Amino acid sequence: MPHPINPALQPNTLKISILGAAGGIGQSLSLLLKTQLHFPLKTNSTQRDKNHIHLALYDVNEDAINGVVADLSHIDTPVSISNHSPATGIKDCLMNSSLVIIPAGMPRKPGMNREDLFNINAKIMSNLTDDIAKYCDLSKVFVLIISNPVNSLVPVMVNRLWHKHQDVSKNTHIERRIMGVTKLDIVRAKTFLHEVTIDADITPRSNDMPDVPVIGGHSGETIMPLFSQSRSYKSLDKDQLAYLIHRVQYGGDEVVKAKNGLGSATLSMAHAGFKVVNKFVSLLLGNVSEIHGICYVSLLDSEGHPTAMGMEKLLPLIDNCAFFSIPMTITKKGVTSVDYDIVDRMDDHERNEMLPLCLPKLKKSVETGSKFAIEN
Repeated sequence: MPHPINPALQPNTLKISILGAAGGIGQSLSLLLKTQLHFPLKTNSTQRDKNHIHLALYDVNEDAINGVVADLSHIDTPVSISNHSPATGIKDCLMNSSLVIIPAGMPRKPGMNREDLFNINAKIMSNLTDDIAKYCDLSKVFVLIISNPVNSLVPVMVNRLWHKHQDVSKNTHIERRIMGVTKLDIVRAKTFLHEVTIDADITPRSNDMPDVPVIGGHSGETIMPLFSQSRSYKSLDKDQLAYLIHRVQYGGDEVVKAKNGLGSATLSMAHAGFKVVNKFVSLLLGNVSEIHGICYVSLLDSEGHPTAMGMEKLLPLIDNCAFFSIPMTITKKGVTSVDYDIVDRMDDHERNEMLPLCLPKLKKSVETGSKFAIEN
């Protein structure tokens, strides 16, 4: 049985905490991290045998997390692992963590959209925010939020840290390092476009996947897949584009229905989450000085000022929506710049029809999360 340990006692340890590790997404993500994260260790040959990765897995279900960690601990990789639950406390899980990943929360059920989950998961996120404020170094830690509804839960954490934990969050620029994981929308957009272009004989079958940026939010019409910026865009007709956009926006419903309401997207979400985490591991190990990706972040700091380069130009393009998913550059300090030009590169349909549908709904979700954080 793996033992709870404090990796801070070991030099050159990158500690990653997963909160909600025994759930559908958490188990699959933990498996991917345990089996695959030793590869970034091999990238930096000078530190190859010095760096170490430790996974600290937490869940409120003590029996489940004990079983998951016991099972994972038998896997033959040098990534170490420890189990944590309310019985042992969350402190040891979070102390000295460089990266906190949160898939914790109630999954979607039939008839639910992401907003229906808000009241339940906002309370969970608030409690975890308090724990992070208490036990993590807010000047350094990164937090990746997978729990839905991402559109509202990222504002919950950011605003709660600003308003309820000002004593520890002030001057840390923590909002630059709290990110909603929207990668599954990109994964779906790439997959569905790949299928359509092959089935319609637009492109020959290939092992190369297309690139499709997806911006905005992470629910329904707030999800904006920009197929205009894919290579095969000019070969797609209106019906194909409409099909692709709708399928990306409501791909989660497809999985819920296929599972007869007994589950939601867990395996594909774990895959998407792993792709994001893998980049952060390379950054935090020092293999690279910056990474690039699309995440859902706060565009403003606690004083209402843009948090990174390019945000002051992005804000008027999106009706001053305070949180948005956009291509960005990230260093160990957090988000340093965003690619606001992507809005100017939209086609007429994306700019004149999709964006006006996205922004009011996204702003409402942001307001819901921010208000909850301030009032509770």
